[in-house]
Parts: sequence; structure tokens; C-alpha cells
Amino acid sequence: MMTFGKLGIALSFSFIVANGLVAASATAAPPSTGACANGDFRWTAVQGGIDMTPKPMTFTSVGALRDCTGWPGITGGTFTGVHDAMADCMRPADGPITVLITWNNGQVSTVHGPWPVTMSQPTVGNLEIIDGRGRGGRVRITAGYEMLTPDMVMGCMGPGVRTGTGWLHAAML
Repeated sequence: MMTFGKLGIALSFSFIVANGLVAASATAAPPSTGACANGDFRWTAVQGGIDMTPKPMTFTSVGALRDCTGWPGITGGTFTGVHDAMADCMRPADGPITVLITWNNGQVSTVHGPWPVTMSQPTVGNLEIIDGRGRGGRVRITAGYEMLTPDMVMGCMGPGVRTGTGWLHAAML
């Protein structure tokens, strides 16, 4: 989409999600039967902010997953993630993300993989479930990042964008 808006997306999940995690919510389901229909997250730059200078950055993300189906007793969860990427306001963030999900029943899953944030939204990526509930499976995360807010545009032109929000949903592959 827009270059300044992508800045927020690049910080991702990152949430994600951030993370991108965002990214991790889909891990809550058994192979090829589960999904989390809704979720949201906040990503934060660990050091500095995204500005016009390309540089390696680390982003953390925190979020919630809701409306999950496919695993008995799991309807949602919370997650934290770490995304390491090259980032600037004009280009996407692309790098590995690791997300730890704590499901509402107390079980835990860890997902990991490449998280390529591109200029078009939403960001879609497939991550491996590397530990815990669903280990050995894969999940497809779809995450949309809030973009082109006045704070993001001004941050990009000035001291850098340090945080943002987004939505996500996920499905087992």
C-alpha cells in the first residue's frame, strides 16, 4: 500500500506480532482443523523507531487471539513475539519471527519462521509450530497493520515510529 503506512506494517508482529504474530494464533488448532477468527496486537520497536534510514531492528509484540475452534477447550489465548528485521519507512520489514502463545486452557505453543512484511496488506505468512501444542504443524497467519495515521507519518519524517497496532487471524495448514 502506501510507503509511510507500510512502515507500521513492517514493524510488525509484530507482532507480531508480531508479531506478528501475529502470527502465532493459528497454532491453537489440530492439523488442518483449527483456526482463530479474530485477534489483535501491539508491536513495539525495542530500540529507536522506524524512520527513513534502513537498519536492523527488533520488534516485540503482544496480543490476544479470540474465536478459536478446532481444539477442544481452546477458545483463545494471548501471545508475545519477537521479530528481527531490516526496516525503514520506505521498505518492508523481513526477518524471522518467534511467537509464544499461551492458550486459555494453560497449554503453550511456539511458532517460528520468516515473516515478510510487504508493501501490500494484509501480510500473510506460514509459520512452523516448533514446540508445545501442535508441534510439527504449520499455521498461516494473516495480519493487518494500522497504517497512515498522523502519528506514523510524523514519526517517519521525524524521530521514528516506535509502536503500532493491528489485527490478525490464523488457520492450520
